[in-house]
Amino acid sequence: MHKFLLVIFICSSIASAQEIRDIITDPAVSKRCKYLIDRRNDKIQIQQRLNSLLQRSEKLLKRAKPEEKSIKTNLEFAKTRIENTLSLTKLKVRKMEENIVRKGCPGISL
Repeated sequence: MHKFLLVIFICSSIASAQEIRDIITDPAVSKRCKYLIDRRNDKIQIQQRLNSLLQRSEKLLKRAKPEEKSIKTNLEFAKTRIENTLSLTKLKVRKMEENIVRKGCPGISL
């Protein structure tokens, strides 16, 4: 009798574990989550490139001679554009992270 109850208990626990695994690894959810995470990673790479461009622009501005007014003006304009694009990219990354959390992607560590 005890063996029979033990077998029933083990079978029910295996079935419930299978249901939990199906919920977590639903193919549609994992594909959508993978897509969202890939897009976020792409934006983060763009953000890193913009940060390096901004640093490069600042170094060039420091090296520019005072007589080179047109170069300084162009560099300042480029720096401003990079800063604006960087802030926009940061906002997009934040929105993507919120979207990933809202979509309910399991096991996500941002």
